[in-house]
Amino acid sequence: CKKTRGLILEKFKSFITEEKEQPYKIVLFHNSHNYARDVGNIDAPEYFLMNKSSKAAGIELFHADFQGSRIEEKNGKMFLLTFDFDKDTGLAVKPKEDGEVKFQNPIELEKDNTLILPRGLGTLGFSTNRRWLDNIKILEDKGFKTIPSVETWDLCTSKYYFHKLCEENNLKTPKTFPITYSDDSERVVKDNNIKFPVILKASSGSQTGVGVVIVESLRSLHPTVQMLSLLSKNIDLIIQEYIKIEYDVRVIVLQGTILAAMKRTVITGDARSNASLGADVENIELTELEKQDSIKAAELCKGDLVGVDFMPAKNREKEQPYILEVNSMPGFIGIESSNKDKSITQEILKHFKNRDNWR
Repeated sequence: CKKTRGLILEKFKSFITEEKEQPYKIVLFHNSHNYARDVGNIDAPEYFLMNKSSKAAGIELFHADFQGSRIEEKNGKMFLLTFDFDKDTGLAVKPKEDGEVKFQNPIELEKDNTLILPRGLGTLGFSTNRRWLDNIKILEDKGFKTIPSVETWDLCTSKYYFHKLCEENNLKTPKTFPITYSDDSERVVKDNNIKFPVILKASSGSQTGVGVVIVESLRSLHPTVQMLSLLSKNIDLIIQEYIKIEYDVRVIVLQGTILAAMKRTVITGDARSNASLGADVENIELTELEKQDSIKAAELCKGDLVGVDFMPAKNREKEQPYILEVNSMPGFIGIESSNKDKSITQEILKHFKNRDNWR
């Protein structure tokens, strides 16, 4: 009967999928000593989370720090040499002043069996350097699967460019305008009929919400822009319309499929909702419009695994959400804590056991 044929087909599909699944190894790159702030715990919670998840998924995991890492080729094979890690803190062991350096055993890199996760790639001129980016691009050129790809990382790096990308592709996004020089604030406000308060942020270079400021008047905006431009001559500042909300949403999109979504409550007396800054998080059910636009935003950035952030519309069922940005290296701590019934990181790691998902 038709029902029986359907069950047989599903079992066959499941069998084919299982046949394609093979263990692999991950090289997870960090910038483990790059602290954005001078408060809070100096540790690496994702180091421990990824250790736990990879062990549960049956995948071999190697940690590498961008600082001090180098790639060597010998006898037709590729090896990564990288600092050792402190298993208590999850941080790379820095060389001592007397010259002593602790390296891990060389990690063999095989394009058909090694997935590269450059988690600490950051922003050029702020939290990374060109050599780190070059090493990931070299691996890509040699056929390695990297998540994110250099292209995805680049597309996600600029909030202003991503805003224009959304506009061109019919995604709703807050009004956003660049400040082109230190005394440009008044012109931007008047020419675009901007109402205060506004959001002032760096188009690139902020970390975990640090670098986002709510400004109440032109009197405050103008000197703030001048001060930031004095401290960093080439800083790329943008003004964004302020939309008052109680929460925003982070969606994890894996190769066109939504894995999970969490509601992040705006911090009291603040305009930010980053879990890393202490915002409360919980699971949330998305509307069809929110799912559709989140997947589209991820596709625009050509992302295999990204975090899409949006502000919900007043009428979530009928109105598009305001897409804020796509994070090419989304954190997993918040999304894990908001999903009690499953491990998102384990699902991600198991997904790539199927080599079809590497293409």
